[in-house]
Amino acid sequence: MLRPLFDTNVLIDLALSRPGLHEASGAVVAWGLNHPGTAVVAVHTLATVNYLMAREAGAAKAREFIGDLVPGLDVAPLDTAGVTRALDLPLSDFEDALIAAAAESAGATHIVTRNLSDFRKSPVKAVSPEDFLRLMARA
Repeated sequence: MLRPLFDTNVLIDLALSRPGLHEASGAVVAWGLNHPGTAVVAVHTLATVNYLMAREAGAAKAREFIGDLVPGLDVAPLDTAGVTRALDLPLSDFEDALIAAAAESAGATHIVTRNLSDFRKSPVKAVSPEDFLRLMARA
């Protein structure tokens, strides 16, 4: 069974309709929303998405976007053990380590991201939105 965790950039691509990026990101997020309890988002990703989207589209649109996401996705919290795990991971960017730790603790099979190189040493395999679409087609 596929259980993706969506990285922040995938949600931002969709939320802000970034040209050339939002199509694949939108398709994988739609899959997650159509399979409740399967896809995951890290709790800190929601704060980052809210911040970035509010700056570009306004606070009301940001809250609406997050409000539409949350009922269909599992939210992976990070507690002391999760943050400690992130600190121990061999990833240079701490936010990426938090994503990887959240994915690991939530039992995610993949991290769906555009930043594949940032997750080379992640305990959870990173795939692009396009690669995840191919995995979906085979599942």
